[in-house]
Amino acid sequence: EEEVLARIAVLEEDALAKPMSREESAMVETVLALEGNSSDVLIKLRDMAASFPSLKAPADAMEDRLQALAARRVDVDNLPFSASFGRTNMEYYDGFVFGFTAKNHPNFPVVASGGRYDALTQVLGQGRSIAAVGGVIRPEVLVALQEEIA
Repeated sequence: EEEVLARIAVLEEDALAKPMSREESAMVETVLALEGNSSDVLIKLRDMAASFPSLKAPADAMEDRLQALAARRVDVDNLPFSASFGRTNMEYYDGFVFGFTAKNHPNFPVVASGGRYDALTQVLGQGRSIAAVGGVIRPEVLVALQEEIA
């Protein structure tokens, strides 16, 4: 009963929230449409942050992530990025998410995916937050890919 009442309170608070302006809504749609190599997307995000200062922190976080990947010899200039990746099938992830696809096989599903889900652990841990990263490798996709290549 306590959980139901808490959820109702959250929904009531959400209903009272001021709706986004058309400009903000358009900005969200533009951000979600960002795709390309990671370095180019970062430049676009920085350009958008000039008009929407709330995008500066996400742009900084993306830059930090790309620098960390580059330090580990990942070619970030050729690393694909899609802002909407995982939007409909990875809802519990709340941070960096990733997916590996089969190069030159665009019709294959994602081979492996995962990401950060710290907020979920905070809910399940009743307020105690722990860093959480998870992922999955899809063996059936690997087998099908191997058969395709052979």
